[in-house]
Amino acid sequence: MAPEAISESGQSFSGKALDVWATGVTLYCFIYGKCPFIDDYILALHKKIKNEAVVFPDEPEVSEELKDLILKMLDKNPETRIGVPDIKLHPWVTKNGEEPLPSEEEHCSVVEVTEEEVKNSVKLIPSWTTVILVKSMLRKRSFGNPFEPQARREERSMSAPGNLLLKDGCGEGVKSPELPGVQEDEAAS
Repeated sequence: MAPEAISESGQSFSGKALDVWATGVTLYCFIYGKCPFIDDYILALHKKIKNEAVVFPDEPEVSEELKDLILKMLDKNPETRIGVPDIKLHPWVTKNGEEPLPSEEEHCSVVEVTEEEVKNSVKLIPSWTTVILVKSMLRKRSFGNPFEPQARREERSMSAPGNLLLKDGCGEGVKSPELPGVQEDEAAS
């Protein structure tokens, strides 16, 4: 988490600056195989994030340009933290200007969508039975074939650890011997 996200001031902060922080942490992790701030206790970790400087391990050796970029991405002040446009121009990203990234004008284009295309984007609204089936599958967190015979399904519920909910019957709720009163939902027919 970025320092501003764990601040007790209650002030709002920039999502873009937070994303840059998260990308900086990710880049550090890719290079060193560990996070830049580590502690077993969350409050101590938050204190380190807010107050301690980024430390670079001796191994692997990395360029000063890369260290500079990481330090700018992990700037504790979101107002002075490097932004995406400047990251795109950073010497480490562009190999000291030898391999610049394409400009937004060269690389990005606006896609225009007409009102007619919007109107024609949905061709068919599923029947209520389909909506109910999908809702049931989401509720049960089961995305298998709902039309497959019950006997072919696995013998154990995938949402319960161990053997807490065994399926003995076909389509009927089964009580758990370990948890009295706990019963699986009835299968949809």
